[in-house]
Amino acid sequence: MSRIVRTLLLLCGVAALGLAFASCTPEQGPADSQGGASAAPPEGEVFEWVQATPWADPVLPQQWLYKRNDMLKEITNGRLVIKTHPGGAIMGAKECFDATNNGTIDLFNGTLHTWMGKMPSSPLFSARPMGFTADQWLAWFENGGSQFLTTMLSGFNFGYAGPAVVSTPEDLCWSNKKMTTLEDWKGVKFRTKGLWADVLQDPRVGAAVTTLSGSELYSALERGILDATEYSTADVDRSLAFYEVCDYVMVPGIHQPSTVHMDVVNKDSWEALPADLQAAYRYCNAAVCSLALSDYVIKDAEAFVFFEELEGLEIVVVPEKLQNQFLQIANDLYEQKSSEYPFFGEVYQHQMDFIDQYNLFKSYQTPEFG
Repeated sequence: MSRIVRTLLLLCGVAALGLAFASCTPEQGPADSQGGASAAPPEGEVFEWVQATPWADPVLPQQWLYKRNDMLKEITNGRLVIKTHPGGAIMGAKECFDATNNGTIDLFNGTLHTWMGKMPSSPLFSARPMGFTADQWLAWFENGGSQFLTTMLSGFNFGYAGPAVVSTPEDLCWSNKKMTTLEDWKGVKFRTKGLWADVLQDPRVGAAVTTLSGSELYSALERGILDATEYSTADVDRSLAFYEVCDYVMVPGIHQPSTVHMDVVNKDSWEALPADLQAAYRYCNAAVCSLALSDYVIKDAEAFVFFEELEGLEIVVVPEKLQNQFLQIANDLYEQKSSEYPFFGEVYQHQMDFIDQYNLFKSYQTPEFG
């Protein structure tokens, strides 16, 4: 049997098992965690990993990591067990990078642009304004992008890094001011981070940017400390009830067309893992990427039905002219970053070459009916 066939069979098995977990509610786990028959004791050495994340329990990335862990335990017959802790449970949201690097924990999950100060090119692997959608990013990553990630992380004590969840676009913002022209954004008290903060602080935009944690946003909007904020996808933003304190939700999420929630593993922990468990871990993450994205699509669609029915909330679609103005400002920023950081420029050019090919495919294969 060829290596390709063996790989496809294993992927099909993981995906099939993943579909079973996809049918569970977030509070449910596999059968043995709900009173079913316990699995047979594992044969061979058992590896127990500790993972920290910045995510709260209710949000989809955290819930899908739990499902991944259940899937992995089932597939490996209990030989690989990951205990994933939400943000703040064992450490602060930003501490998990260093904790994994120094071996305090085995792995973390997060958006790498959170640590842009350590890795200036990290937004290209997590969330780039005017960047890739989820399918585009995954296609790019599997066709050359992963090598760049390995290079970027080579100065740290990591043995593996790869996407566990890639999400739908975020809402552009929740706002108490309607902002449909570039002039409307000037002076707006706006919460964001990363490269989108750089875009909004460009003199051509002139927003007053600040950074607050997610737990502070509702109160800040309610009290007028903020005029607007971006945070997450439609379903997550609905769960945080921003609609109670804002008049407008603006779309599409041009600042973050997709978000990559990356798993990063300590080098010693990774190298101690047998090859078959390494493969099981990688294939479970691949299956969860697909299943989680489907879940995001469905839940975001339900959220927009909810938004449309709300009295007093207006869904504002950003005009094409304004989107193109933001694109020009972002492109100028990427040219500057490419000059300052040659590796940024190398990765960015690779992404632009990929999108040229993708757009050619899209021009021929995008239906126009309906």
